Amino acid sequence: MVSCSKEEPKKPGLALNLPDQILENATMVFTVDGVKSTVIKAKTVAKWMDKDLTLAKSLNVDFFDEKGAHTSHLDADSGWIEERRQKMEVLGNVFVLTDDGVKLETQSLKWDPKSNKITTDDFVKITKGKDIMSGYGFEADQYLRNMKIKKMVKGEITKEKEETK
Repeated sequence: MVSCSKEEPKKPGLALNLPDQILENATMVFTVDGVKSTVIKAKTVAKWMDKDLTLAKSLNVDFFDEKGAHTSHLDADSGWIEERRQKMEVLGNVFVLTDDGVKLETQSLKWDPKSNKITTDDFVKITKGKDIMSGYGFEADQYLRNMKIKKMVKGEITKEKEETK
């Protein structure tokens, strides 16, 4: 027998442990030193308080800099959030768009605010204007300014003609 199912992302130790809370259409706001750093909206949220784990589905996330100015937006099918550490791992159809026009597409991303790093081992596609880069494995700062694709890197960089005066 063969069956197709869309499985939920799994975290160790949660197989038989029911969540403490289940929320619909939830919004979570993270702050650093009293300044808004992240706003997470999700269609469904399941929380395990003793493990500091939250499973969110249909994620829409906005990120802000240290002054509270908006920097980027992320969409993903689901994600795991460790609220006390403010770590996040998102999975499935991950799309990030920065306010300065950088687009990132992949199937998973991990964000660690202590190191200010975003990482994945999956395939990534990065687009800025007409420039496209892709490959496997990715590391960047949380603003997607300093990026590194680790292997099988491909790219299409277009140089626009300089205007003559």
